[in-house]
Amino acid sequence: MGMAELKTVGIRELKNKLSAYIREVRAGVRVLVTDRDTVVAELHEPELASVPGGSEDPVLSQWVRSGVVKLARSEKKDLRVSPLRLPDGTSLRLLDEVRGDTPE
Repeated sequence: MGMAELKTVGIRELKNKLSAYIREVRAGVRVLVTDRDTVVAELHEPELASVPGGSEDPVLSQWVRSGVVKLARSEKKDLRVSPLRLPDGTSLRLLDEVRGDTPE
């Protein structure tokens, strides 16, 4: 991964233009926050481990950060077992009928 662009901003300017700086951070810019010319904080994209449900896959992590993909908010739950029982092969027979592939 390449070196990110780096910007420095004072606390007052950051407070007044926070949304603009957050957009820049989302675009990959690292922002150093200063108080009286002393760096007191750094804003940057979260590391893989700090993204909820983060992935070791860098492409998936980037999609999550950019909003292309949203991760599930809760764990997957098993579906209830259907009370409906049909003879084996029913779905294949119905598909064949729909496709006009009915065996002769």
